[in-house]
Amino acid sequence: MPGYFSFQKLITPRFVKFIYVVGLMAVTAGGIGLAIGAGLGLRSATLSTRMGVYYIAIGVGAVIIGNLVWRVLCEIWIVLFNIHNMLGSIESETRGVLLKRELPGEEHTIELRQDVIEREREPRITGHPASVLGLS
Repeated sequence: MPGYFSFQKLITPRFVKFIYVVGLMAVTAGGIGLAIGAGLGLRSATLSTRMGVYYIAIGVGAVIIGNLVWRVLCEIWIVLFNIHNMLGSIESETRGVLLKRELPGEEHTIELRQDVIEREREPRITGHPASVLGLS
């Protein structure tokens, strides 16, 4: 519970899938409702043909484009939470035994971990480049 009240533990990523499904149903229902309403208006002659066709096209466009846009927004939301998790893991990795190293001409010391120093001394392996998101 202490992580919950200090906002160190996020609960929102658990609900992103649920929120996506709710938004998907809402956008789909709205688009289909608009198209069906326009079709009924055309059938009962309360809408002009031109306006009815426009409403049907907008309804179908809302179902297709609206769901794609909603998916992209939810994916961006997930990526932001993944960035937060990655930053948290980087922070937890950088804690530990530190070495003190002074810069020439500086009065302040810089603390470095031994495993970071050893990792920097290792030769770099070139070959297949990693993707920007580190997914490869």
